[in-house]
Amino acid sequence: MDSETGTRRAAECRRSATLMRRVLLGFKARLDDELRAKSVTTAQLRFLHEVKERPGSSGALLARACYVTPQSAQAMMVRAVQRGWVVRGKSAENERLVTARLTANGERLLAYADGVLARLEREVWVNASVAELRAMNRTLERGLLKLED
Repeated sequence: MDSETGTRRAAECRRSATLMRRVLLGFKARLDDELRAKSVTTAQLRFLHEVKERPGSSGALLARACYVTPQSAQAMMVRAVQRGWVVRGKSAENERLVTARLTANGERLLAYADGVLARLEREVWVNASVAELRAMNRTLERGLLKLED
């Protein structure tokens, strides 16, 4: 590859990273705007999804899964309990561990948020064909594999 081609490739790689970041931040901002009426943030939704996917998990496990500190996870847990989205209990294996599971209110909130997200996804990608989306996904998956090596 000559230097001009390498320079153009580097510029396109940088542009791709910038566009991905902007799309993700744009989704987050729009989702936060839509969910403000329900007094929930995207970070709290992530936490609730983890509680749903890992019922009975400890706070430490939830913190790792959400990429936040244990203190942040604890604050999210307190708010989720106060809002009636989560109930806490004791681990069957270790009485010292406090666990969490979603309530019916938490399930309804996640269902609502999933609907909002699905609508936003349709709006954002309305002009992209299935073939274009598949090609983009394959490219992103290849990049993720390199990052995870």
